[in-house]
Amino acid sequence: MSSLMKKTCVFASVLGAATMLAGCSGCPEKRHHVKHMHKAQYVQPVEMIESDTIVVYQTYEKADVNSLYAKMYTHSSHGGESKMGHIKFHETDNGLKMEVDLKDLRAGVPYTIKLYQCSSCYNDAKCCHNSKAMDIKMPMLETGVSGKLHQTSMMQGLSAAQLNGANIYLERDGGYKAGWGKLEK
Repeated sequence: MSSLMKKTCVFASVLGAATMLAGCSGCPEKRHHVKHMHKAQYVQPVEMIESDTIVVYQTYEKADVNSLYAKMYTHSSHGGESKMGHIKFHETDNGLKMEVDLKDLRAGVPYTIKLYQCSSCYNDAKCCHNSKAMDIKMPMLETGVSGKLHQTSMMQGLSAAQLNGANIYLERDGGYKAGWGKLEK
């Protein structure tokens, strides 16, 4: 059965290649071009020999970016920091989709999202303090009475690749960095 499958695949490959090489042989334009071709430009028929088909898959370390993820942190009540959830970005046919799932926010307080392309400083709320935020208009986040936030937004004219590696901050009260993370693949 395996031999039959191999032969069928090889036949399909040969048939596909022959179809591609033949093109539209009846096309008047092609006949005109063929008459004026130099001999070295003609494609010589090749005898096909049965062989095994080998498929090679290759992965790329820096492939196109179409989704990003940031683990978000906030100041802990015991000092230090604590995990507060995540913010995800996914490219779709309708634009860049942002999914926010956060906790430990102040109830009823608006938060703005700021993005910075400054030096690497993963879990530090003071990082990028002297840098200017990227000029990207992000949606305003508004928490309910629970202090949790589950929100999905769509943004046009923005790609995940533009945000890759950016430090992301949640700011409230005129610039206080209440949460931070780093957007990565």
